[in-house]
Amino acid sequence: MSKKLNTSVGGTPTNTLFNYFTKSPAVDKKKLTPSGKTDSAVKSEVAEKENLKNGQIKKPETPKETKPAAKKKLAMSDEEAPKKRKRIQQLESESEEEMEETKSEDDFSEACSDYEPDANEDSDDSASSGDEEVEPSDASMSETSPSPKKSRKKTKTINNNDIEPTSKKLKLDPPEALVEGSTFQEKLKNLQSNAKKDAAYDEIVTTTSNLDEPVIWPHQKLEFLQPDKIKDKAGRRPDHPDYDSSTLHVPDKFLNSLSPGVRQWWVLKSDNYDCVLFFKVGKFYELYHMDADVGVNELGFTYMRGEFAHSGFPEISFDKMSNILIDRGYKVARVEQTETPDMMTERCKRIKATKFDKVVAREICQITNRGTQVFGSQCKIGPNHQPNYMLALVEQDLGTTSRYGVCFIDTSIGDFHLGEFEDDKNCSRLLTLLSHNMPVLLLNEKSALSLRTQQIVRTVLGGILKEQVPANGSQACNAEKTLKLLAERYYAGSGSDDNWPLVLRTMQSDLDHLGLTPNDDYKMALKALGECIFFIHKCKLEPKVLPMARYHMYVPPDQIADAKPAVASTLRRSHMVLDATTLSNLRIIGEEHSLLATLDHCCTKFGKRLLHHWLCAPSCDVAVIKERQEAIGELIRLPSELQEMRALLAPMPDFERNLAQIHLFGNKQLKEMNHPDSRAILFEEKIYNKHKLLGFMAVLKGFNALTKIPMMFHQCETDLLKRITQLPESGGSFPDLSKELKYFATAFDHDAAAKTGVIAPQPGMDAEYDAAMDGIAEIEKRLKTYLEEQERHFGCRIAYFGSDKKRYQLDVPETHAHKANKSYSLEGQTKGKKPCRRYTTAETRALLKDMQQAEETRNMVLKDLARRLFEKFSNHYEQWKQCIDCVANLDVLGSLAEYAGQQMVICVPELVSGAEQPFIQLEEGYHPCVNASTYIPNGLELGTKSEAPLSLLTGPNMGGKSTLMRELGLLVIMAQIGAHIPAASCRLSLVDRIFTRLGAQDDILAGHSTFLVELNETSLILKHATCHSLVLLDELGRGTATYDGTAIAASVVNFLANLKCRTLFSTHYHNLIDFFHNDKRITLGHMACMVENEDNEDPTQETVTFLYKYTAGACPKSYGFNAAKLAGMPQGIIKRAYELSKKVEAIALQRKITAKIVAAAGGKESSKTEKLNVLKDLLQQLKKCHV
Repeated sequence: MSKKLNTSVGGTPTNTLFNYFTKSPAVDKKKLTPSGKTDSAVKSEVAEKENLKNGQIKKPETPKETKPAAKKKLAMSDEEAPKKRKRIQQLESESEEEMEETKSEDDFSEACSDYEPDANEDSDDSASSGDEEVEPSDASMSETSPSPKKSRKKTKTINNNDIEPTSKKLKLDPPEALVEGSTFQEKLKNLQSNAKKDAAYDEIVTTTSNLDEPVIWPHQKLEFLQPDKIKDKAGRRPDHPDYDSSTLHVPDKFLNSLSPGVRQWWVLKSDNYDCVLFFKVGKFYELYHMDADVGVNELGFTYMRGEFAHSGFPEISFDKMSNILIDRGYKVARVEQTETPDMMTERCKRIKATKFDKVVAREICQITNRGTQVFGSQCKIGPNHQPNYMLALVEQDLGTTSRYGVCFIDTSIGDFHLGEFEDDKNCSRLLTLLSHNMPVLLLNEKSALSLRTQQIVRTVLGGILKEQVPANGSQACNAEKTLKLLAERYYAGSGSDDNWPLVLRTMQSDLDHLGLTPNDDYKMALKALGECIFFIHKCKLEPKVLPMARYHMYVPPDQIADAKPAVASTLRRSHMVLDATTLSNLRIIGEEHSLLATLDHCCTKFGKRLLHHWLCAPSCDVAVIKERQEAIGELIRLPSELQEMRALLAPMPDFERNLAQIHLFGNKQLKEMNHPDSRAILFEEKIYNKHKLLGFMAVLKGFNALTKIPMMFHQCETDLLKRITQLPESGGSFPDLSKELKYFATAFDHDAAAKTGVIAPQPGMDAEYDAAMDGIAEIEKRLKTYLEEQERHFGCRIAYFGSDKKRYQLDVPETHAHKANKSYSLEGQTKGKKPCRRYTTAETRALLKDMQQAEETRNMVLKDLARRLFEKFSNHYEQWKQCIDCVANLDVLGSLAEYAGQQMVICVPELVSGAEQPFIQLEEGYHPCVNASTYIPNGLELGTKSEAPLSLLTGPNMGGKSTLMRELGLLVIMAQIGAHIPAASCRLSLVDRIFTRLGAQDDILAGHSTFLVELNETSLILKHATCHSLVLLDELGRGTATYDGTAIAASVVNFLANLKCRTLFSTHYHNLIDFFHNDKRITLGHMACMVENEDNEDPTQETVTFLYKYTAGACPKSYGFNAAKLAGMPQGIIKRAYELSKKVEAIALQRKITAKIVAAAGGKESSKTEKLNVLKDLLQQLKKCHV
């Protein structure tokens, strides 16, 4: 039997084992042999023959070490027994026959159980024995010991991963003693006894079933992999400060003892110990040793039969398998064969080859993790629209504060964001950056971050991948090296030829026209860029990502105010600042129940990304906001156009990532920079090419559909809609793509390309292809002329015969063949009714050679034609990107219009710029993320003529204070992105920043108590708030003693009242109300409620009904006992607490009465009456305190 039998899915009619046993009658008992020979106990061939003749099966000697997996041998005839060889499952060099056979293999992309043997194989099956099963496996690639082609074809299907475990397949193995004529009972008895006797059977069950005893693989016993022995490639132990966990020390003695293929794997693994190697063997990716464990545990593979851990899958499944591992946090290294056996042979001839050179070359073509995803030919663009940022962080510790250089990039789009800024001791700007652009991968130098930054890395970035870049040595990064690398490889030019991007030019010194000296203000930003380039180079992505890089300057949202001072009454920044705390407290972004999730009705992925950006940085430009409001209003008035537009955008692909992918497909720098991918041999290249072209045509189809937008909105009136939907000649900025799209529509046959995966251009579309086809046509014309000459010479009709290398033989009838002279070489002849002879001449041989050369030229042009077509598409990148930007804006406006159409109450907020006293007037506002049918709307005024800008908000527990604050914050954000808001009316002056201090939680990982967290957030407000800010403070001071908390809260209220910024300050400290109740800078408000049985001595009889309405004035109590009752606390405890509360309240009132009496004694006579009335009220309250 071939090795195909090892991996067939048991029990199916297409299964080879099934076919084998349906053709074979009963198997004689003596034909079975024991399995599981070890190196220490290999039996002689004579002993095996004797065992077979006697019908006795002797158990092999028990090896000292348990073998990882055993094979159950199938029947074998006596005469075939001497041919048995031990199964060797090792990586060696690949033979020419194997490579040729692999090229002609069928596609095993689904399940290998579909394999059906041909007629020749069928005829061999009955005579086949177990000897083929012990041939070297598909992993065996030795040039010196090639395996037969047929065996190769069957063997390779071992890589199927839909196969059943070996223990299941054993059910199909032939019984040992099914002699013809025996009864069913005898057969059953023999089966049961043989199952007990057969040691190999027990071994297989043990290694493939879920029993308690674990399998010990050879790699688990290697000394240099043991925790107490492991070292990196430089020989450093894990406790060494410079230990590199991404490499592994593999002893030379061990390497030299291996076969060439196995040694090749270990060499690659030693350089990439932190990666899972997808090791290409023929048409399959194989996983060996510890990587095979990952394949079995994470991908659901089964171990293949062999002496070491081994699993794998077909090349076509790379995208699926790699994505699963990447999503689970693994790094995947794709190892490709970069030469054929013929090329290997030629290479070995040119050098003094050792045995280790006699293996086809394999190289790592790409290392991928979450932060380095690039959608190449083997990878489809995924459904996730969120960017996967890689962040490089460089820090200069200034003592109590830090200066940061940052570079964060999305490799799937090619956007590079660089910036450098100083931060405060709480790292507020860094936290804001992380909340706006959360990375999936962090790069930093080892031991280069301060303790406060390390704390953020442990907490905020605790769940992301982290990689360390060299801090010293030749690979260490700095600004000068970064600029030098970019100048040498990408931006070599000066003066009029200067092609440096504007952002990078800004970061260079003005004194150096070559651009090799960094500006002092951006050295750390350029160093961070250098770290990103170093890492993507290490991952073999540099020529794939950097040629399409677009650089953007990152400036912290709150830094612009420091740059250019302006008039006090106007805002000094173009966008509202929303820091990490505010984004979290108000739930602005996130998956569920956030403002983003509520407003997101976008149809495209790039529209969703733009909406995220709008919400993280709302506009502070009234003109921009009003333009958006008007555009949304017009879309609401045009419901048919809105729905037509949304239906048009719904099927659009992720154009931004598609543009990056097409740029990669058209990138000639892969070959120019000698990238391994340019040499990789992909066996499913036709399928990949077909997918490339189908994706390309889908993009063209999408852009063709988008050209309907100008006509769809030709009657629009608002400025913004005109600008993003109309062509330049109509006053818009929507690009005219008709010329480019027409070119690509006629450049090649789209239907033929979709079927064949090859682009055959139309005449006149490609000069090189036209020249190659003209050359072929010219040779065909010469062939036709020569044929006419030969017809005249022989005096009869003749034709060309043959194919490929034997083309253009002259097919001359036998009756005229006597005219052939010595210049005609006889190649063959035919007999029969029309006998003829076939000749070649020097002329036909020369013409054949010319034709072959012309065809090779044409094929080379065709191969490069798709790349050049993609390159030509990418040359118009700016136009495609401008179109995408217009459509993204239209999609977001359509999303906000769709949201507005779904609301019961909606209004267009009026925004005012330049107001002397910032204000907010909100009437009947709804929380945007809550169902309006169950929500009680609220309105309030801050900073108007009748109301002070700061409101001290009181009310019962659970009365809705925090909800009102969140509602106000979210409605302000919606107003400044230009959206319509759910309210009866709204009028406000612009807000430059929203500060929040909501909720109470500690930060254990950072070592911060609840009170410290409160004070950190409050400190940020006091330092950075301006009169244009909106401050939402919820119960400051509750994390400490009452007196301390009250004092701090009073001090903060006083500061904010002087600042005159719009503030909602909720509190349960009623002393604050007493302190500020006559302060004109402050207005008092509360959340209304109705109370029944308030003065009852039994507090459990008190009933509080929340009205959830903001009302002027203060609330006298917080009604905490009502909250205790709602929480289900025991009534006895509530009553006891009520008694204690009255006692404490009585003591406080006595002190207050004493203070009032003393004060009244020394006061004026005119105010005595008023003071007596106050004393009466206090005495009445004191009387009520007696329980």
